[in-house]
Amino acid sequence: MRKVLNITDFSTNEENKKMMKYYCDKYNFKGFELIKFDLQKDNTSLKHLINGYHMRFFPMWLDIYLGKYGILREKFKEKQEIFYWCGGNSREELIDYYKKELEMAEKLEAEYVVFHACYVDDEGSLIYEFPYSDRDVLRNVAALLNDIFENKKYKFKLLLENLWWPGLRLTSKEEVEFLLNNIKYENIGFMLDTGHMLNNEPKLRTMDEGIEYIEKNLDKIGELKKYIKGVHLNFSLSGKYLSDAVERHKNSLIEREKTLKNIYGHVSQIDQHLPFEDIRIIKILENLPLDWVVYEFIYYDTDDLEKKVKRQDRILKKLNFK
Repeated sequence: MRKVLNITDFSTNEENKKMMKYYCDKYNFKGFELIKFDLQKDNTSLKHLINGYHMRFFPMWLDIYLGKYGILREKFKEKQEIFYWCGGNSREELIDYYKKELEMAEKLEAEYVVFHACYVDDEGSLIYEFPYSDRDVLRNVAALLNDIFENKKYKFKLLLENLWWPGLRLTSKEEVEFLLNNIKYENIGFMLDTGHMLNNEPKLRTMDEGIEYIEKNLDKIGELKKYIKGVHLNFSLSGKYLSDAVERHKNSLIEREKTLKNIYGHVSQIDQHLPFEDIRIIKILENLPLDWVVYEFIYYDTDDLEKKVKRQDRILKKLNFK
């Protein structure tokens, strides 16, 4: 398994190249997973250092995919808002955007691409009442990916990532089987996000409970664990915040409106993306057929990122990276 660091394209290529060399030399990273927010920016000069490509997540993509244009245009007054939440102002624009992402991943010679197999709407993220079930979302994830890939063959592997909203949670064998059986692209696997898995259960309060919960879910998946080829390694234990927030938002329209003005802050309180600082995670990683272990943290500046990398390295020093 190789050690990879998740980065964005917010910095210039020269800034990213300098940062990448620093982390490879000092912390023995073997490459990087890039998430792009500007498809016009050419990052091909970095391709020798890029292992993975993280496709952009548009939380309410399913609404535009199902053609709910009227509802969306009533909810969001600006086209840019619809793009931010849905990936385009039509089903065709959404599909076209993702096709361009695959082209970009191919140009960057990525070994894998990551796709969030999930849906969440703004109000739902506050009160945890959603218009679609897990199976509704998974059915349409398969349809969307089949539209995007169009039976084309790429060198990269498609890795489906679990979240804690409707869609893929990686808490049962049935959801894994469904996606394997309904997505036509053959070079497919899964990206286990450890923090996202923990976010599924708001009753968790301790590291012991969190470790047990991850192990229990992986046991449920059984032999299909062989398809888990990557891990987004991070930690989140936000159940108390989530339980309190849901109750507060259900009981107060004013609270909902206030949080909607800073929805990213609310989500980052749930999805903390901290280092996973318990040595028992090593056994979990070693029991999976991993090709990539991706450090994926929320960080606020370069010093914060480096501190979190150091904290994670202290735990994983006995893990046998290639």
